[in-house]
Amino acid sequence: MNPFTGKRKSGQRPKKRRFNGNQHCKSGNVSQESSHVSPKGISSTSEPVQTSTSRRKLDLKSSSVPFTSTFEGNIIFDKALLFSFLEDNLCCKVCTGRVSISDKRVAGLSSLMSIECNACKIQVSTRNSKLLGPKKNIPEINRRITYAMRSVGQGLEGMKTFCGIMDLYPPVSQNSYELICRRVNAASKNVAIQSMKKAADEEVVAVNSTDITVSGDGTWKTRGHTSQIGVCTVIGADTGKVIDVEVLSKACKGCSRWKGPRVGSAFKKWHARHSQVCTKNHIGSSGKMEGDGMVKLFQRSESERGVRYLNYIGDGDSSTFLSISACHPYGENVPLSKVECVGHVQKRMGSRLRKLKKKYGSKKLYDNKTISGKGRLTDNIIDQLSVFYGNAIRQHSNSVKDMRNAVWAIYFHMRSTDNEPLHSFCPDGETSWCKYNQAVSKGTAETFHHKNSLPPAVMDAIKPIFNSLSHPELLNRCLGAYTQNTNESLNSVIWQICPKISGSGRRIAEIAVYESVVRFNEGRLGRLDIMKELELCISNNAISSHKKADIRRIKQGDRRAQQNTIEKRRERRRAKALVDSKLSKKEGLTYEAGGF
Repeated sequence: MNPFTGKRKSGQRPKKRRFNGNQHCKSGNVSQESSHVSPKGISSTSEPVQTSTSRRKLDLKSSSVPFTSTFEGNIIFDKALLFSFLEDNLCCKVCTGRVSISDKRVAGLSSLMSIECNACKIQVSTRNSKLLGPKKNIPEINRRITYAMRSVGQGLEGMKTFCGIMDLYPPVSQNSYELICRRVNAASKNVAIQSMKKAADEEVVAVNSTDITVSGDGTWKTRGHTSQIGVCTVIGADTGKVIDVEVLSKACKGCSRWKGPRVGSAFKKWHARHSQVCTKNHIGSSGKMEGDGMVKLFQRSESERGVRYLNYIGDGDSSTFLSISACHPYGENVPLSKVECVGHVQKRMGSRLRKLKKKYGSKKLYDNKTISGKGRLTDNIIDQLSVFYGNAIRQHSNSVKDMRNAVWAIYFHMRSTDNEPLHSFCPDGETSWCKYNQAVSKGTAETFHHKNSLPPAVMDAIKPIFNSLSHPELLNRCLGAYTQNTNESLNSVIWQICPKISGSGRRIAEIAVYESVVRFNEGRLGRLDIMKELELCISNNAISSHKKADIRRIKQGDRRAQQNTIEKRRERRRAKALVDSKLSKKEGLTYEAGGF
C-alpha cells in the first residue's frame, strides 16, 4: 500500500475494470455483434467451433408457459414461528381481540389453517394449497409432490422418508398415490407424443424426405434377460430426437389376483373389466421384447408419424432387424437396409481378439511362444487395436475402399519391422499419423527404429480377424459412421427416473419413458408443459430453475464436443486402463467366482 495514502475505508473498494480484450483475442474483422455474450453465459454467436447435440436440439426461447406474479410459488415455513408471529400481530377485525391459530391435516400434505378470535369466537379458515379438478377436491400440493418424486426416481416410500425428515405431514395413501400416478402418466404421455410428432416433422425437413434413417435400441428394467419390463426407442439419425417409443410388460399384478378357474361367466365378467387396466402387453421371453417392440414401431410409423424407417441403425446384439424385415411393414416391394453402429462394430475387434487370446491360452505359436505376454498380444494392445479400428471407419466414412485400406494400414503398421517396413497403406507426408512415413518425408527413414511392432507369429494369428472385419459387405453397412450413442443416452435418462434397483410396474416405467422423451427432445423447459397439463401452478421459480438447467446442459455439451476435451478424455481412459492392467498383473488373481 502507498505510505502516503491512508487506509482504505470499508465499502470503498475500487471498481474492477472491465476486460475489453487484448492483442490475443482482438481482430480487425470481428464485429462487435459477433463477439457478444448473453447474460446467461451462452455465447450468442451462430455456432461454436464444434456444435454440441444439446445446442442443436434445445430452444431456450420457446416456452408456452407465461410468467406469473411474484406471489405464486411455494415456501416451507416453520409452523411454530409463523403461527406465533401471526398471533402476536393479528387481531379480530370485529372486537380487536387476540386470536389463536391452529391447523388440521385434511389429506396428505394438504391442511386447513383456522384463525379464531379468543373473545367473540369468530372463526375463519383457509387451505395451504389450491384445489384442482372439476369438483375442486384435489389438493395441488399432493399432485405436485407425487410428480416431483417420480421425476427424481422415487415413489411413495421415498415420499414418506422425505416427509419424515422434513417434519411434514405424511404423504397421500396408496390408493391416492396410484390415482395421481395415472394422471401423471396420461399428462406426460400427451406431451411426449406431441414432442415426438414434432421431432418426426423436423427429421423430414432435415432430409427433405419422408423416408428417413433411424437408430433403434431396446433396454430392460432389470439386468440380464429375465426382466418383466422392456423399452424400445427410435431416434432420428439427423436431428438426434426421439420419434417413437414403446414400453412392453409381460407381467400384471391384477392378472394374478384371479384365483378361480379361467372359464365360465364369472371369469368373463372379471376379464372384461380387467382388460381395460391390464398392464401386460407382451407374450414371450424378455429377449424377444426388442424385436416385437420394434415391429410395432415400424408398423405404426406411417399412420402416427407420417414417415417410413427405411434405414435402420442397429447394434447386431439381437435378431431385431430380421424380425422387422420378416413383417414387411411397408409392403413386400419396399426393402429395408441395415446400418451398423460404428461403436458396436468397433467392439467386435476387441471381443474377437480377447476370445482368440483365451482360445490359445498357453499354447505355443510357431515361434515357440504364447500369443500373450510382454511385447505380444496384451490387453493394452487389444484396446489400442480396437480404437484404431474404430477411428479407421469414422475417418473414412464416405468410402468403403478408403475404409478398408485404413483397416489394413493398422495391420501392416503393427507388423512392420526395421528389416521389413510395411507402410504402403499408411498415409504419406509430414502430417501422417505413421511416424515412419513422417521420417520418409523428412529424409530420415534410414535412422528410424520401429518400437511397437508385434511378432509375425502373433500377426498371422490375428489376420483372420482383420479379414473378417474388413469385409466390404460389413464396411458398406458402416458408411456414414452412424452410432447408437443417442439411444444409450436416452436409456440412461430413463433408468435414472425409474431406477433398476427398485421394483415397479409398466405404469411407472411409462412415466419415466415419457418424462425422458420430453427432457431429451425439449430440455428441462419441456417439463413445464407436463406441469401445465397437470394443472400445476408454474411460477418464475420453476421457469428459472429449468432454464438454468438447460443452459448448464448446453455449456457442458459444447465443452465436451471440442476436440481437445475429447482427446483428454481418451487419454484419461487409456491411462486408467494402463494403471488397472499393471495393478492386475502385479496383484495376480484376487477374485474369481468359486475360485478360492
